[in-house]
Amino acid sequence: MQKSSSFVRRFLAIFSCCSPSSTEQDTDTDFDRKEWTEPTDDAFPSFPPAPPREMLNDRAKFTQQVRRRRFGAPRGILEDQPQYALFRLYEHIMLDDNIGMRNELESFWWKPWPVHEIPDPGDHVQPERYAVFACIPALLVEAFNQRIDIGLRRQGDSIMNEDEREALARSLPAKTVYERVPAWTRHVKPLDETLCIPHEMEGLPQLSNLDDDRASPAFKEKNILLWHPHIHFV
Repeated sequence: MQKSSSFVRRFLAIFSCCSPSSTEQDTDTDFDRKEWTEPTDDAFPSFPPAPPREMLNDRAKFTQQVRRRRFGAPRGILEDQPQYALFRLYEHIMLDDNIGMRNELESFWWKPWPVHEIPDPGDHVQPERYAVFACIPALLVEAFNQRIDIGLRRQGDSIMNEDEREALARSLPAKTVYERVPAWTRHVKPLDETLCIPHEMEGLPQLSNLDDDRASPAFKEKNILLWHPHIHFV
């Protein structure tokens, strides 16, 4: 490792037109130590995420928490799971992070997880959070089925080019299999009090009622007012 580290250090020094330091041994030791530093707790998510109103009351704090992460699953969990993706989507929606949400949608598209198999989080102690959880699979279904309608398929790999994806679609069975929401989402009751999730789109007013055509239909069913997010991705 010492020789490898020294080589990397010298390469960087040459690349930046600088001379290697005379304290080569100390530099190599520091390089190795930084490379193998144990991740701190804030590099991992803590699930389930905070309740809706807590996140809405301090979006800046929770946004920074999400941005500091290096891993998508809690510490000690080596494989991603559909429920963790559900929790991450929830966070992006609560924080009005549309780019993060669409990235998560695209990541889910390439995972071997049927949408209807997202497990029930059973979040009965937090009805508002549970209601938001129950709305999210409908967004996945809408986004994915739109892609399926234009001939794309979830089988394959994210690095395939357009020609490869079209060839894959032609090679698959002619029967189209659409995504559907998990059964548990239908059993989550609408909230007694409307939960408003504000957007931060400059120049656009906040939605004031559930009858607004721009309100998300899936969230409206649970008495949640949310500007229908941009869920379609290339």
